Amino acid sequence: MSEFRIPPVSTLIGSGPLNFIRVLHDGGRISPEFYGKLLLSSIIVSAVSPFQLIDHFTWDRKVKHKSLEKPPLFILGHWRSGTTFLHNLLCQDPRSGYVSTFQSLFPGQMASQWLFKPLMKMTMPEKRPSDSVKLGVDLPQEDEFAMGNLTPESFYHFFYFPEKYKHYRRLAIESVNTGDSKSWDDLYSNMLLKAALNTRAERLVVKNPVNTARIPALLRVYPDARFLFIHRNPVTTVLSTIKFFKAVMPTLWFHKVDDAFIEEMVFDNFDYMMRSFEEHKKSIPAGNLMEIGYEDFESSPALHALKIYSDLLHDDITPFKEKMNEYLSLQKGHKVNSYGIGPMKLKKLMTRLDFWMEKGGYGVPKEVEIKETNT
Repeated sequence: MSEFRIPPVSTLIGSGPLNFIRVLHDGGRISPEFYGKLLLSSIIVSAVSPFQLIDHFTWDRKVKHKSLEKPPLFILGHWRSGTTFLHNLLCQDPRSGYVSTFQSLFPGQMASQWLFKPLMKMTMPEKRPSDSVKLGVDLPQEDEFAMGNLTPESFYHFFYFPEKYKHYRRLAIESVNTGDSKSWDDLYSNMLLKAALNTRAERLVVKNPVNTARIPALLRVYPDARFLFIHRNPVTTVLSTIKFFKAVMPTLWFHKVDDAFIEEMVFDNFDYMMRSFEEHKKSIPAGNLMEIGYEDFESSPALHALKIYSDLLHDDITPFKEKMNEYLSLQKGHKVNSYGIGPMKLKKLMTRLDFWMEKGGYGVPKEVEIKETNT
């Protein structure tokens, strides 16, 4: 992650002062080595927050009179299961809208993009270091960081305070699903309306791994929403997520945890999210959910896109075909990460994931290289 040329600040800098204080207070322990990051982030929040008043009198008023033209499409799936590839592909459709990378960081400063975008461009790499996916301030991004800068009820606060990840599950998933949260529905709807306005969308395409476990809340706000769930070999998914989290979390956290903690957290979250999806997908109206396997999608993305448009969205793919083919041609030659692992560790991994491996009919993935070791 050294390729991220970021100053020592938190991605919470897009928060208002009240949310910033509430998140820090709820997070609790901050290690002394991060006091400098905390101080600089606090200064930036104080400097940036007045621009939220501009949004209040402009964008907030605009979205009061706006509604989504078509039901949104929610892409569900665990981290590292192909959600980004799927999201980026579908967002090539000029009729699609999305939460941009800018909005994910500064959701309350949409009227001041002219000022903040150049600053973001100066600090962002051209590609995501973990998998070389193209980055840009106007490109599609998941929305959980945006919600984190609007409310304490965001699961992504675990990136700052990993020791409390189960607390954030209860706060930002379970309480939100049951409707105990008094503000999440309105904040989420307002944020997505701004995304639609910003991208001039006919249909929003929303990607957020956390939403995999938030189906009750999404149906409450968008009862006619479409859901597209993508799954991947659990061994690859977990190994890739562990690698990704070990790389990205040190750039975000306010207290450290060791590798063993991250690994256990990934296993726990994977099982939690998949069980939640299996439990709640039954409540999605017939015809509004499609499930696809990453391995099949990767081998024939154009055919899967056609099926998504015809069977799930019931929309004409013709205006999308040219952009789709251009994007897919640029993805040719993309290399998938491989993972070296000893036979004993692989056996433990397979045993831990046995339920999901059997359910999906998966075996040892081709990305795994078995090392000749005793571990």
